[in-house]
Amino acid sequence: MKQDDQRSLHNHTFQLVEGHGSPPSNPPEQKKALLWRQRMKLEFEVQALIVRTATLVQEWQLLHGEKAAQENEVATIASQLLLAGWLESQQHPHVLHHPYVRDHQTEEASRIRQDMLRCSMGIATAQAQIIRLDVELSLW
Repeated sequence: MKQDDQRSLHNHTFQLVEGHGSPPSNPPEQKKALLWRQRMKLEFEVQALIVRTATLVQEWQLLHGEKAAQENEVATIASQLLLAGWLESQQHPHVLHHPYVRDHQTEEASRIRQDMLRCSMGIATAQAQIIRLDVELSLW
């Protein structure tokens, strides 16, 4: 798809999302508009998950009394926390099977790691879907 065509379609789709304009009249244009709406929705989901991950990093840092990370460090810290949680579960699998034995801080750390894992998986899934939509849009 040419850049001008893509920009025109994007502007038209944005108008539809905003409630302005009319839907395209021919089926191929309707399909393109649908794909663009799906893509934009996924982009918003990714942004929301990134914000959620940043919030989780801050919660983790508060829990452990660490100072706040810079914006560009959020992904690195999230990855490190996920890896640390996985390694901990491999070294101490019995801890995960007896939640009543764990103290509040350990439970909270586990919850944060699980939430980060869900966010990471959600981001990866949405980005894969965006790539699929981009490929499909490029075929039009």
